[in-house]
Amino acid sequence: MNINELIEERSEVKTSMDALNSDLKNLQVKKDDLDYQLITKLDEQGLARTANEKASVSINTSTVPDVVDWDALYAHITSTEDFSLLQRRVSSTAYKELLKLGEDIPGLQPREVRRINFRNL
Repeated sequence: MNINELIEERSEVKTSMDALNSDLKNLQVKKDDLDYQLITKLDEQGLARTANEKASVSINTSTVPDVVDWDALYAHITSTEDFSLLQRRVSSTAYKELLKLGEDIPGLQPREVRRINFRNL
């Protein structure tokens, strides 16, 4: 394939992916609404689980963190050194800013990632 053919095929793939992502987003909204309706109906009927011929549903309750004071949380993590409370991911944006300022961050090294920047015209 020549470059023009590759660009045309890439454009078609991107258009298809955009359509699928739009469909997926709409389906996710519908699924979330149905889940809300199911939880409401189950609660109204005092049920934790039920089923029909096609599927079973049950309410699962889990505890997740909701930060109300980041300063207090960071103070706790710093004093206890309990970094397990954080997910291990470095912010690319903050890292790039520090690199621009000439700062050296121990334990990190830059890695170049090459990608195609593509826009349908």
